[in-house]
Amino acid sequence: MIPAAPSVSLTRSEFAAVRAYVQGMPAAMVVPRYLANDTDDDDAGTESALRILLGLRDRMVQLAHLHGRADLAELLLAGPGRSNRGMDRRVDALGELERLGTAAPQVQHSVELWFAPALARRLRKAGIVTLKSLLDVANQRGTAWWRAVPRIGALAGSAINRWLGEHRTVFKGADGAPLLHAHVGNRASLQPAALGPALRQPLPLEWLSESPAAAGPGDACPYSDGVTAVKAWLRATTDGHGSTFAAYRKEAERLLLWAAIERSKGLSQLNLDDRRAYLAFLASPEPASRWCGPRAPRHQAAWRPLTGPLGPASQRHSLRVLAALFRWMHDNGYACAARWPAQLGAEMATAADAVAAIPSPRASLPEDSVAAFLSWLRLQAEASDGQRYRAAYAAILLLRERGLGLDQLSSATLRSLCASVSAGGMAVASGNLDKDKDAFRPGSGLAPATRLALARHWQDRNLEWEDPGMEDACLIGPATAPPTGRARRKRAAQPLGGYSVRGLHALLAAILERYRKRGDPAFAARSPRDLMA
Repeated sequence: MIPAAPSVSLTRSEFAAVRAYVQGMPAAMVVPRYLANDTDDDDAGTESALRILLGLRDRMVQLAHLHGRADLAELLLAGPGRSNRGMDRRVDALGELERLGTAAPQVQHSVELWFAPALARRLRKAGIVTLKSLLDVANQRGTAWWRAVPRIGALAGSAINRWLGEHRTVFKGADGAPLLHAHVGNRASLQPAALGPALRQPLPLEWLSESPAAAGPGDACPYSDGVTAVKAWLRATTDGHGSTFAAYRKEAERLLLWAAIERSKGLSQLNLDDRRAYLAFLASPEPASRWCGPRAPRHQAAWRPLTGPLGPASQRHSLRVLAALFRWMHDNGYACAARWPAQLGAEMATAADAVAAIPSPRASLPEDSVAAFLSWLRLQAEASDGQRYRAAYAAILLLRERGLGLDQLSSATLRSLCASVSAGGMAVASGNLDKDKDAFRPGSGLAPATRLALARHWQDRNLEWEDPGMEDACLIGPATAPPTGRARRKRAAQPLGGYSVRGLHALLAAILERYRKRGDPAFAARSPRDLMA
C-alpha cells in the first residue's frame, strides 16, 4: 500500500539486467539471463520481459530522485542508448546510482517518491505535498491525522504511522532535534514516576507517585507534598469525576509539572516571578514537543498537558482555578501558600479590566455581514442534502433570537421553550402545556423564519410536533447518528436527544469555517459564541 525504502532497494542482478537493456540487448534475452525468469521466447514473453525491465527502470528513476539526482533519472527515462556514447552515459549513470545505494527519506521529498500513486494523490489533494508537510500534520493532529484527509482510512493511516515511526530517527531538524514529535504514534503505556526535575516527560496526575524524590535527610519533599496537596484538594472540592473534577485536575497538574520540570520547585515554593513566568508559559508553551500535543488517552505516552497555547479567556480560567487551589492550601496549613492568592487576585482584576476594554467580537459584528452569512446559510439549507446546514441554521437563529448559550441550546426542549415563552408574558400556563396543542407548537413566540427553520430541521429528524411525547424532545439534534457503536447506543437510549455541547460547537464551527472559505474570508465571527445576540 505504501511502498517505502524496501520498494527502492535494488539487487546487483537487477542493476545488471537494466545495464544490459540500455546497451541494446533484447528484453526477451535479458530477463532469463539476469533475473532467472521462465518467460517463453515468444511475443507474449517479450512483452512480459519488457514490462519487467521497465518496472525496474522506473524504480531506479525513483531511487535517483530520492538521492536528489534528477540528471540520472532523466538519462534512464530516455531509454536505451542509440550510440556508443549514449550507452556509455547510461551505464555510468547506473554505476553511480548503484554506488549511492538505498536512499533515506528526506523532509523535502515529495510524497510521490515514497507512497503509492493513489495514496500520494489523496495526500496531495489535502495539501500534504512533501514529507515535511506530512510530519507537520501528524505533529498537529496526532496519530489520527488521516481523519482530515478524504478517502484515507484507518488501515492506510496506520500503515503510514508505522512507516513514520520506523524512520523517526531519520527526520531531524537543523539543530539535530527530531522533527516527528515524541507523542506521535507513541502508544506505549505510561509507568508511575516520582515528580521532580529529573522527570523525563510530563505525566498525568494519577501517574505521579507521592513518594519523596530527592529530599534531604529530615526534610519533606516539596514535589511529593504538592502531589499530595492537589489530590487532597480534588477530593475535598469535587466528587472525583465529572467536568468540574477534570477541569480542576487539568489546571493543577499543569502547574505541578511545570514547576518541577521547568523551575525545579514544588507548589509551596513558587513566588511572584514564578507565577509571572507560568502565565507567559501558558501563552507560549515551550518546548512545544514536551508540553503540547493532540488529545490522547491519559495512560499512553502520547499524552501531553496542553494542546497548544492558551488564549486570554483560558488563561483567566486557569488563574481562577489555581487561586482556589492556593486558598485551600493556605486554609489547610500548607507553608508559603498564602503568597499566591493575593497577588493572583490583583493580577486577575488587571487582566479582566484589560480584556473588558477590548471590544468583544460579538458586539463588533456588523449587521450586514451577519445578514449575508445567514442568507448564505439559508441557501445551503435549501439543498436536498443540506441536513447539517438546516440544523445549523435553526440553531443560529435560536441562539440569536432567544439569547441562548450553547449549553442551554444543546439541552433545550419543547417544554423549556414554551415555559420560557410563558415566563415572558405569553398566554400559556406551564401547567396547561399538554392541553393547549396550538400554544405548545415549537416556535411559539418566535419569528416566522426561526419557526420555519426549526420545522424543517425536525422534518429531517422524522419528528412531528403533534406526536405524543414530543414535549421533552431536544430542539436541535443530529438527523442521523454517526456510524459508531457509542453513537448508536446513545441514540437507542435517547431517541429524542440532541447534540452535546461539544458536538453542537463543532457543527457550528465547521459551518463558520466553510463560510469563510467560500463566502467571506473577512467574516469577523471566529467562534459560534460570536454569533450570539
